[in-house]
Amino acid sequence: MIAAEKVLSAAFPEFEVITAPRPDGGLLLTLRNDDRDVIKRALSKGQTQTDIQLEWVISSVRRDLALEAGMSPAIARLQSQSRTGLPTYEYA
Repeated sequence: MIAAEKVLSAAFPEFEVITAPRPDGGLLLTLRNDDRDVIKRALSKGQTQTDIQLEWVISSVRRDLALEAGMSPAIARLQSQSRTGLPTYEYA
């Protein structure tokens, strides 16, 4: 099992995590629950090789799971909201 598969399995313990290699070097991620595919996501090779990209994938999958369940995820948990601060301007 490659490192990305271990991280994904640990991030979603409530699901059966299935990965399949893609021809471009990426992975096809499937989360299953009760013999039903809940989420399928194609991951690029770059998304599986860097920790920050893998964190973004996990965050986006969690967001999609929350939205599917009818819950809105907390703003603080969304990666795009906490990535960088907003620019500030000084007027002279």
